[in-house]
Amino acid sequence: MNAHERIRQVIDEREARLVASVPPTGQAPILALVRAVDRQPHALEIDPSPDFVTGYRRASLGGAKALQLCLESIDDDTTTNQWESGEALDDWADQFLEACRQLAEAELVQTHCQTGFMRMIDDGNGTFDAWIATKRVPASWRERADIDWWASSLSRRHGPELRNLCSRRHDADSNDPGHEGHDRQLTDVYLARMAYQLPYPPAATISGLAIETWRNILGWLIGWAVRERGESPEPRTEQSVIDEMSSSLSVDPGIIEHAVAAFTLDRGNAAWHAAVPGAMPPLVRIGPDLLLPSFHGLTTEPLFFLTRELRRRNAEAYHNTAHLREVAFRQDLFALFQDKRFMTSAGRIELRRDSGNIRTDIDAVVFDRKTGTLGVFELKSPDPFARSAAELTRQRDNVLYANRQISGVLDWLKRHGADAILDRIDRRTAKTFRVQKVYPFVIGRYLVHFNDGPQPDRRAAWGTWPQVLRLVDGQQFASAGANPLASLHTRLPADTPIIGSPTTGASHETTLVPHASSSIRPTLPYRRALQTTKRHNARDELPGTTLVGEG
Repeated sequence: MNAHERIRQVIDEREARLVASVPPTGQAPILALVRAVDRQPHALEIDPSPDFVTGYRRASLGGAKALQLCLESIDDDTTTNQWESGEALDDWADQFLEACRQLAEAELVQTHCQTGFMRMIDDGNGTFDAWIATKRVPASWRERADIDWWASSLSRRHGPELRNLCSRRHDADSNDPGHEGHDRQLTDVYLARMAYQLPYPPAATISGLAIETWRNILGWLIGWAVRERGESPEPRTEQSVIDEMSSSLSVDPGIIEHAVAAFTLDRGNAAWHAAVPGAMPPLVRIGPDLLLPSFHGLTTEPLFFLTRELRRRNAEAYHNTAHLREVAFRQDLFALFQDKRFMTSAGRIELRRDSGNIRTDIDAVVFDRKTGTLGVFELKSPDPFARSAAELTRQRDNVLYANRQISGVLDWLKRHGADAILDRIDRRTAKTFRVQKVYPFVIGRYLVHFNDGPQPDRRAAWGTWPQVLRLVDGQQFASAGANPLASLHTRLPADTPIIGSPTTGASHETTLVPHASSSIRPTLPYRRALQTTKRHNARDELPGTTLVGEG
């Protein structure tokens, strides 16, 4: 058994013991966990500290794992009429979340070893030593940092309005006739802050429902959580939720039932969602027919949860909507080029060989009449947050396939000339203007930078959509700009990543068992060790796992 197999065994043993440690008090532990997660600060409201496993420390890292283990430990037929968790159960929930956070951290270390970011050895005596093997930032770190920047940007934009509405709601009388309208405004602001999460055109349909319907249903659920914010949320029967939502939104109950299920974590899908550390569910099923809202889950990344769940339910149907994500991406890109100096393509442009076969295609084209520059864009929209190292490798290969696309486009342009592309966009413009310079781009919706695999074709400028938004300050290009396409092509490769490579620092030790404390001790730079130990637990002696590394 090698080091990776052994640490997997230790993690599995830890999971089994954590499942056994869940108090036998019916569904109450799940309620206590949701409350504990809801008490945690929103990631956008704190200044995260650097972390050698996740890049930046994430408060809710083990939340999904904790809910998974708790759901697996409880019999659906077990019921309880006492929903108040009490101080003792609340303390247990906080400790259980911390244990699961450290467990999720250990799993991430294992994934880093699989991707080559870290190396790990087993000394044969129960100690695992893992160290960072490269200064290249992991793709997952850059992806999360870019998405967090995008989320923070939207949060700052809508923050004043949200704070004002929350303040007015706190002071308002719940019986006020305008209270319902006020709550709708509040949920609309929350939805506006999530604009980065659902990359589909407004008129698109996924899983049989229009995007607008999905948003309306989520808005209703957010309103439910907002109404109970500051109180102890109590589960509601699924049927009562469906009936009330159906009446409020004038949507068929069967459609509501389908949608609510897609926003819900239960025993059947908990392991799937726990594979993405930190992703919290909007709703949690408590027993066979009760639903519990999570304010944290509903107001952070509920639409990411939704798309992951739709993919789990029907992967083929989900992937068949990929072309819709490209349409939305193209619309977002062209929104930056609204000035009349720019001309954009109506859609994807196919480039054919002399024989008539398709050589390649261009996802989006922008022509600048003022400078004669032509921007050709390859747009990539992989799902955010790969669930495994293997999935991340597939995403890398798909994104880096753009190397062949860029090569094919430039070869075609060399043979036929860039004016032929302009003629495909608008023949009248092609009669008046000539292309002076071509700038190729590869833009990823969330992810485009990898720390392994083939090198990107440097003739193109590679970047993520959050990078582009950050470089242009979220503003469309103005008529007075000198050469926006040339500037963007230069600035993207020169851009400094939001999150940098690991640096040395003081080491820290964290024990992966409930009730254990942390201690500080020196270690070598870029090193993190996992060590099995014996720790006392109120139930029995539990083998723990200790992480030692940079802090």
